[in-house]
Amino acid sequence: MSLVTAIKVSLHFLERALFDEVNFSVEQGERIGLVGPNGSGKTTLLRILMGEISPDHGTVNISKGSRVGYLPQDIQETSSNSLLRSVILSIPGRLALTRELNQAEKALDSCSNKEDQAITGRKIAEIHHEINRVDLEFPHHEAEKILLGLGFKADQFEMPISALSGGWKMRAALASLLYQKPDLLLLDEPTNHLDMPSVRWLEQYLQNHRGAMILVSHDREFLNRQVNRIVSFETEGMKSYSGNYDHYLKARSEEVKSIEAKARNQEQKIKDAQKFIDRFRSKATKARQAQSKIKL
Repeated sequence: MSLVTAIKVSLHFLERALFDEVNFSVEQGERIGLVGPNGSGKTTLLRILMGEISPDHGTVNISKGSRVGYLPQDIQETSSNSLLRSVILSIPGRLALTRELNQAEKALDSCSNKEDQAITGRKIAEIHHEINRVDLEFPHHEAEKILLGLGFKADQFEMPISALSGGWKMRAALASLLYQKPDLLLLDEPTNHLDMPSVRWLEQYLQNHRGAMILVSHDREFLNRQVNRIVSFETEGMKSYSGNYDHYLKARSEEVKSIEAKARNQEQKIKDAQKFIDRFRSKATKARQAQSKIKL
């Protein structure tokens, strides 16, 4: 079953076509490495799949009920929440429940009769029930485990997100994304701000991740150990290869050799055809010259 399907997607940047009627799909459990030169469109494709950029033409369909999570290379985190609370509230709908609960509790204080108090009380109970359901599905100790794995210390859990440096904010954003357990992870250079122990922890975590993933990474070994398919941006367009990055390099090398051999063969055919034309012209010229002499 396809989680995400892009159909005939086209996108132009100034006079350049980044994508020209591209067809692309992600199946359940697929682990895709996205590779290509800088500026080829890797990040742009992730943002299209996430819905942050609309293509000029074509459609992107996400299967009903599927959740997509995206880690960009740069974030602008301005939350006043603590580190741990920020991760916990990153669950879709969790923050809205907290706000709804706060509003209901304030409304209860201002209720003037027993009937309104009873109605508001039932609403508060329903919200608590939903919060408990979400917290059972996404236990807080899991958020703590992820934060520790990414290099945070327990005494940092109550630190405001705003007090963190840019690199640590990126770790916090990655922790939030992993905690959400989306059906499709879109990771754009996730190891950029990680030290080696955190990279090793992330490798193990992702290998146990049951959902699908699209990964952009300049770390070849990290990429090799994580993916089972490569989608590459080549001069002839977007191409797909089974296997990890090493398999892609081997397959692409053979492909390039074949392309070059065909090009040389075609070039030789053109040269042979030109020689034939030149000989024909030469014979035709000599024939005309002979005819002219006969007439004289």
